[in-house]
Amino acid sequence: MSLGPPTKGRFKGREFWIRVISALILIPIALICAINGGLWFTLMTAVLTAAMAREWVRMSDRDAKLGTYAFAMAGLMLPIILVSTGHWTWALLALFVITSLSAFERAGRGHSWRAVSGLLYIGIAVLAVLYLRAGPDGLWQILYLFSVVWAADSAAYLFGSQVRGPKLWPSISPNKTWSGFAAGLVAGTLAGGITARYAGFEGGMGLEVLSAFLAITSVGGDLLSSWLKRRFGVKDTGTSIPGHGGVLDRLDALLAAGMVLAAFILAFPGVIF
Repeated sequence: MSLGPPTKGRFKGREFWIRVISALILIPIALICAINGGLWFTLMTAVLTAAMAREWVRMSDRDAKLGTYAFAMAGLMLPIILVSTGHWTWALLALFVITSLSAFERAGRGHSWRAVSGLLYIGIAVLAVLYLRAGPDGLWQILYLFSVVWAADSAAYLFGSQVRGPKLWPSISPNKTWSGFAAGLVAGTLAGGITARYAGFEGGMGLEVLSAFLAITSVGGDLLSSWLKRRFGVKDTGTSIPGHGGVLDRLDALLAAGMVLAAFILAFPGVIF
């Protein structure tokens, strides 16, 4: 997520309150869809995925035609449809075919890797999140993921804005600070541990270790997004969410952490979840 430059009295500024209002609208929607699961969660995921595909093409391919946007957006819908009917292998195969065709279409304009890397990253991350929600403990796994990422992101934004101090990685994201990173790490670790224990999961200190790792991963996803935006010369991936930028700006941390959590559950089934 792109953060504006810290200013005195920031929490009294118009941008801050726009950001808060947007979050107060979007968070309940996300929770309602997650709790209901099934078609609700699938439709929300599909809408967000289409938006992210559009933003990626817009950001990485300035000469893209309407057909490029349509193919990217519709193409990423196919894996979602397939997993909604339980065909996970076919969904992965479809994703690789779609990204390959996107690269072929992009070849004439150069930098085919941009089509492959962006759509493949979004597609795999989306499938990871759908995988988390599809399991028997899917609701709590998703709520656990939300709690870690949202707590880490909010604490980093609020604490870093006030304390400031040394920059985390100024050449990539000049507004992120080590103080914000530390606050986000603590908040994400605590929120994840509390949520997982409330859900009845047992893992000892492993819950906190995993939560801390996911919080760090969420920062990595945010920094990756910042690096890509600098590379492509844009401030935000889009303008669809007031105060936050685009959907990719809002979900960059969640996508990265979701992939790591899904990989952990696949690699170590039953260890915690």
